[in-house]
Amino acid sequence: MNMQELLALVEQEKDWIIAMRRKLHRIPERGFAEFKTQKAVMDALDEIGIPYTTERTWVIGLIEGALPGDTVGLRADMDALPLQEPEGCPFRSEHEGMMHACGHDAHTAILLGAARVLNGMKDRLHGKVKLLFQPAEETDGGAEPMVKAGAMENSHVDRVYGLHVMPTHPVGVVETRTGTLNASTDSVRLVIRGKAGHGAYPDAGTDAIVCAAQVITALQTLVSRNVSPLQSAVLTLGMISGGTAQNIICDEVTIRGTLRTANAQLRAMMKQRIREVTEGVAQAMGCAAEVSVTSGYAALVNDAAEAARVRRIAANLPCVERVVEKEAPSMGGEDFSFFSDCAPGAFFHVGCVKPDWMPAPPLHSKDFMLDEDCLVIGAAMHVALVMDGQE
Repeated sequence: MNMQELLALVEQEKDWIIAMRRKLHRIPERGFAEFKTQKAVMDALDEIGIPYTTERTWVIGLIEGALPGDTVGLRADMDALPLQEPEGCPFRSEHEGMMHACGHDAHTAILLGAARVLNGMKDRLHGKVKLLFQPAEETDGGAEPMVKAGAMENSHVDRVYGLHVMPTHPVGVVETRTGTLNASTDSVRLVIRGKAGHGAYPDAGTDAIVCAAQVITALQTLVSRNVSPLQSAVLTLGMISGGTAQNIICDEVTIRGTLRTANAQLRAMMKQRIREVTEGVAQAMGCAAEVSVTSGYAALVNDAAEAARVRRIAANLPCVERVVEKEAPSMGGEDFSFFSDCAPGAFFHVGCVKPDWMPAPPLHSKDFMLDEDCLVIGAAMHVALVMDGQE
């Protein structure tokens, strides 16, 4: 099958994919509460004739080809965001205060459309296709519990792919990157403890606020002086609380922030240095420090060979006009990393807006919108990635 024939099969499903996307758009749900979304996915798989298993709110479908071969995993996230969708959309959210403002309705519809095409050709399909419909990408992360529950085994996934619609590019553009595509996401909590006292007698107390100020200043040097300018890291301390009255020496300050790093080695170094600097400054100022860094998503690192496969396939698909190599990693998180840590894989972006919409409203905006022509490109990429090298 050549790319033109493959694309024709996907285009035959375009109306069905659009209808599914609009159905999902009407029922946006929070992470691990995607009950209606899960039911819609299950109903669609029943309609197609694909068996599946479920746990919590995820769904895992399995297409078994008639011929021996590898198992390819395809992932779509399903959850939405707590945003109020503006009036005007003919298939506007029916759940007040919730909106598919990150395109996960499109991701799910794209994967279901690809599943329809792949299931229709399973008599000539080598191996299996595992369909990973994942909850909670926006919140606690659904990929990690899916992996722990065995989503990448039985049958073992040999390579895995995921995509995200991207309003920074027009329809017709596919973007990826070899190596790190998205940063790890860790939560930082620092507690500085001093000794309370009367504000008029500062020598009788130990001021946690003054100490916290010095800690924050010192931590700002980690990225500028401990991290190579050729690497990517961000430490943002976005919350600080402490004190009970204007004339009382504060005895406890809590600082919270986020740490983003581009690889495992940099992540480990930054965690260690945050602890060393915080505890060292606190000790020097007569305070004590409690440091906790809670791990979030790991960095999403594209396998070089699989990123090359994505680029090659995109370059040969007639519906793709341009293939872009992303210049630098995004400091935003993406928990597809839990799947791609289990098998060679690649994540890529699909342009989703009309050229005259640019600059378009970003992801996570109540004004986010997409051109549904991108759905065909996403589905065609999934199908082509599975079929690559089979004929």
